[in-house]
Amino acid sequence: MFAPAETVLINIDFFRSLSDENLRSGYAEMVKHALIDTKEEWESVLKFDLENVDFGQLKILLERSIRIKERVVEQDPYEANIRKALNLGHTFGHAFESWSYKTEKPALHGYAVMWGLLCELYLSHLKLNFPKEELLRLKYLMKEYYGVFQFSCKEYESLFELMTHDKKNDSKEINFTLLADVGDIQINQTATKDEIFECFDFFREG
Repeated sequence: MFAPAETVLINIDFFRSLSDENLRSGYAEMVKHALIDTKEEWESVLKFDLENVDFGQLKILLERSIRIKERVVEQDPYEANIRKALNLGHTFGHAFESWSYKTEKPALHGYAVMWGLLCELYLSHLKLNFPKEELLRLKYLMKEYYGVFQFSCKEYESLFELMTHDKKNDSKEINFTLLADVGDIQINQTATKDEIFECFDFFREG
């Protein structure tokens, strides 16, 4: 049963107790929200200094990020349409996260989402001409603050298999949310196995 929350309470002081890794994990979801919103929000989130966290600025960005998610959920509370935008980065990301546990090197959810975002923006570039300059900006951000998830071409098949079992798939095809540009959301996209493996190649090439 779906029921919207009457109140959401956020104590920004709690974030002061988090490690850098956990702050960056949460920031990855803010990056996702910015990408599905506007170029202005994308620019604003990219400017946030993860090396020297300004918690006052974080509160402002967090409030805007929550509003983005609220607007999407209010439009589509049962995830029949535009709410699927919130899945950006998660199809690849969930596979990376699951694989990290199988290899006993567990990754934080936000790290897996950031790695997934890079793959899905590359897929967006392949299929929808998502701007390469924005793709490379995300790649730089990821490498600077999140590192690279380590896997070899021998693991492609296993990762692909994990993607086929993702709960978001409503058919035999793997379902993606992609972007034609920042804020230009294209839901219910699919990709061939070769295209998905090409995304793995791009991710690993450094």
